[in-house]
Amino acid sequence: MDTSSEQLAIAIGKALGGGQASAYTGTSYCQSGDHLVRHAVSVHPRAFMWSAKELPDGPTRTFDPRSLTLQTDGADDFSLSIDRIPFSFPESVKLSFPLSLPIWGRQLDDYHPVACEVNGSDTTLLLRHRVDPTIFGSFTFETESGIAKTLFTPTTALKLERDLPPESGEHGFGFVSGFGDPDLQNRLRPDENTH
Repeated sequence: MDTSSEQLAIAIGKALGGGQASAYTGTSYCQSGDHLVRHAVSVHPRAFMWSAKELPDGPTRTFDPRSLTLQTDGADDFSLSIDRIPFSFPESVKLSFPLSLPIWGRQLDDYHPVACEVNGSDTTLLLRHRVDPTIFGSFTFETESGIAKTLFTPTTALKLERDLPPESGEHGFGFVSGFGDPDLQNRLRPDENTH
């Protein structure tokens, strides 16, 4: 376990900034006590777009970044102010938005990082509770990409398993429909008369 402030700062920087470039799908696991809930998630982190369907046949929650509204099965639940994004996102998508996690030592956070350890391709941050220093947790992410994998505390366990991208060389575009610019292709094509 490395407690040097330099290595800890590098690890925190990777955890906060990595893994945010592309849309993906996956499965999130949220456990509190003996209660485990699985969600099929589809996330585009940079656009703050996501959907989470409780498995096997529960409701689907989504976030509309244009109206800043959380929805359940297409019906508006409530709107968020810009300063509440992503803090009010549900546990099912919190690992997709690392700043939503209460682990960075901010004024209202429950935990703060105190050490880091690299194990193979993953880095784990050891977290200490702000009020009771005898309580610890851990946050694990892929070292190279910064993609979050797990968060464990005495009261909560979150795990995110991302689906692998297509191996056929095709690109997965995630959220393509509904938010695009219908004239984008015409604007991207060079004028045929300007050669």
